[in-house]
Amino acid sequence: MVSIFSRDVALNHLKTGAAKCLISDRKVDGFPKNIWSVTEDGVPMEAQLENPVLGTYHGYPMPDSDPFAEQVLNRWKGTE
Repeated sequence: MVSIFSRDVALNHLKTGAAKCLISDRKVDGFPKNIWSVTEDGVPMEAQLENPVLGTYHGYPMPDSDPFAEQVLNRWKGTE
């Protein structure tokens, strides 16, 4: 379970994921379609571009069944 209720915390996750190059190759109007991050509790998160005009994203925890979640965790830790 993830509890991110603050816009500032969510924005920090986006910025950190982008800084770690956890961004998709696909872009829409110059914005990456997806940005991945990991919470302080070790939960992999995915943010999907919601509005390319405004550059807004909608984020959610990645399901355990998603094999890419393990890759996000490994990259986050610097093991990939």
